[in-house]
Amino acid sequence: MRINSLTILNKKPVLEKNIFDFIVRQAKNKSVLNVGAAGGVNGYLPNNKEVWLHHLLSCVASDLVGVDIDKEGIAHATKHGVNIADENCETMDLKRQFETIILSDVIEHLDAPVTATNNLMRHLAPDGCLLITTPNPTAFNTMLRAFTGRLINVYYDHVTCFMPEHIQGICDRNGYCADGYLFFDHIDKGNPLTHCKSIIASIISRVNPRLATSFMAIVKHAK
Repeated sequence: MRINSLTILNKKPVLEKNIFDFIVRQAKNKSVLNVGAAGGVNGYLPNNKEVWLHHLLSCVASDLVGVDIDKEGIAHATKHGVNIADENCETMDLKRQFETIILSDVIEHLDAPVTATNNLMRHLAPDGCLLITTPNPTAFNTMLRAFTGRLINVYYDHVTCFMPEHIQGICDRNGYCADGYLFFDHIDKGNPLTHCKSIIASIISRVNPRLATSFMAIVKHAK
């Protein structure tokens, strides 16, 4: 909602300990569209599929469709027996609707995120939910780097960033319901130092969820 010139969240942000578990629960026995399904697939197939979100979804969903525009990732998935369609979420027309749509760490890559959101909502069943995850620009590590004058880590293919208020604004402008905001942390186990740093950051986010690494917005059709 809007107060004067400011966007105010409909729901108070909360901390979610395990976002994958949450997503899997939302997908259980549902028809699911996973957008950006080929992301990082080279690191998951063939030997690490047990931690690949698309594989976890395939284990619980009644029907799963994956889409992506990464042709190399799609080819790698196909090589290992996983079908992912070459479709752009900004323009695709799958001619059907889904009970759960997952846009996991994709929106920050898009040329037209509002166009994509509107298109995905057209693919969303009346009682379904669109789950959008994205890095949090007010994460503790980012704020600390800014405060100390260090380089801010921004991936080259991230062209925008979102706070929950931006998702709320998209919902308000287009008549959708923002049904919740879940903040969560990624625990980096790459080496002992980064693991320790991410554990410290996750403890700090318990004090204020808006300092967590990432967040999820839950978007639904307005009743």
